[in-house]
Amino acid sequence: MKTTDKPNFQEFHIDGVKHIGPADALECLKNNEAVMIDVREEEELEIDSIPLENVINHPMSVIMDRLAQISRDLNIILMCPGGVRSSKVANLMNIQGYPNVASLDGGFKLWKSMGLPYESILPAGGCSGGCSSCKPGTCC
Repeated sequence: MKTTDKPNFQEFHIDGVKHIGPADALECLKNNEAVMIDVREEEELEIDSIPLENVINHPMSVIMDRLAQISRDLNIILMCPGGVRSSKVANLMNIQGYPNVASLDGGFKLWKSMGLPYESILPAGGCSGGCSSCKPGTCC
């Protein structure tokens, strides 16, 4: 897994946390060299997701309770909307003895803006503020 010590696309960083760019992450996923753990909450997944087999969801709110389900032998890419939550979870997983963990640099926002694969229930061009799929105050 091609990682960097500091992010290139986001400001938030925790010392000791590795980062991986979206294009490199996609290559790892397509080659089955890593799994991606989406740490977004369930309601965020209802809007959009990455349609690849080796992408799983463990929301940040419960991931510490689920660590026993995650092998330490895997290369793990953590993803959230902008890279903040995934960096925090990467730090926690590093502390818990996971040696091959990286945060998706720039998060899902950058992934989508680069045209990488994702599925969305939102209309093309995004939400206009009145769609029924967005909750009040959370419309994109």
